[in-house]
Amino acid sequence: MNRTESDEAIRWRDYVLLRNTEFSDFWREHGNESGRKLLFVVGRGFDPRTALGIEKIASIASKCSIDLMALEFDQGESTSPIALGDAVVKNWERLQTAVSGRGRILEQLIRFRSDDGHRVGARNAANVISSEAVIESYTDVVVDVSAMPRGVFFPVIARLLYFHDAMRDANGNAPNIHVVVSEDPELDTSIREQGIDENASFLHPFEGEFNREARGVNPTVWIPVLGEGRTAQFDRIYDLVKPDEVCPILPSPSRNPRRGDNIVLEYRDLLFDQIRVDPRNIIYASESNPFEVYRQIRQTSLYYRDVMQLIGGCRVSLSALCGKLMSLGVMLVAYELKANHILNVGVAHIECQGYEMPNDLSLNIEQVGLWIAGECYG
Repeated sequence: MNRTESDEAIRWRDYVLLRNTEFSDFWREHGNESGRKLLFVVGRGFDPRTALGIEKIASIASKCSIDLMALEFDQGESTSPIALGDAVVKNWERLQTAVSGRGRILEQLIRFRSDDGHRVGARNAANVISSEAVIESYTDVVVDVSAMPRGVFFPVIARLLYFHDAMRDANGNAPNIHVVVSEDPELDTSIREQGIDENASFLHPFEGEFNREARGVNPTVWIPVLGEGRTAQFDRIYDLVKPDEVCPILPSPSRNPRRGDNIVLEYRDLLFDQIRVDPRNIIYASESNPFEVYRQIRQTSLYYRDVMQLIGGCRVSLSALCGKLMSLGVMLVAYELKANHILNVGVAHIECQGYEMPNDLSLNIEQVGLWIAGECYG
């Protein structure tokens, strides 16, 4: 596919992506600069990676003031084992210890369902950053997505980028926005979603044009980023989107060189027997670089937009059925295309009621940081 816009038009053409020692070196220098004040947003989750990011930054940025915003998830009736609740308690103790004496601890409850049973988690997640006033006193806002579901960190990061852009355009002053991930693709694969919803939906604020009742005559292109163990989710999102064209994205390169092939085998019946995906539509992107995922989706989306203009245009839907890093690429391109009025894509998503995680985990953590808005893009 040919590039449809120049590199200069791409928001994250140049980007900051930090790993391991680079991550530590950056926060040692950046976090200890005079006047730095951080708001660290984290989920109060069961994931063993929950506290790793804040513990690392708090230990090496010893001169920095840090306020902690902890998001607690109320999913109503949950099918998660009791042991996961114990893990949440232990992680909460570690979070509190990490910022003890460094700043305030702000607790925010996110209800995933309304009283009448409707899914409202994404809208409630966006509203934890209710106005520019929430972030205007900070030099940096850090969102650790390691223990957050996509239905939370997509709207939270989108809201932060929206306020950052508005503040920058108004007076030039806006906090830096960072994302932290304690990445372990094998752990992401091991954590299994249980009791998924009967129907998929479009995730706020990325409903695109899909929330209109009238489908119209424009064809629909679906770009799902695939990961292991989510064939049921794939099937139900497909029923929602009803695409005319499907362009799956597979992780390659990856830690496991055969991972992409294994995912193809897992989805083989769905991809090739049921919906008859053209193998030439399969796209590859690095599992460890969300900005490459972002570029691949962006290029594909604009290619179809331009080609379909001859017949009145098309609608593009994205889905993240993958790990946290690749999911961030989906979120970034959805935000940019919408915010810049380039293409109003939808993000099709399905929630679950609980999780299951094996006890005998062998962690292989890579600490990753993304600097997605602020001083470095001046």
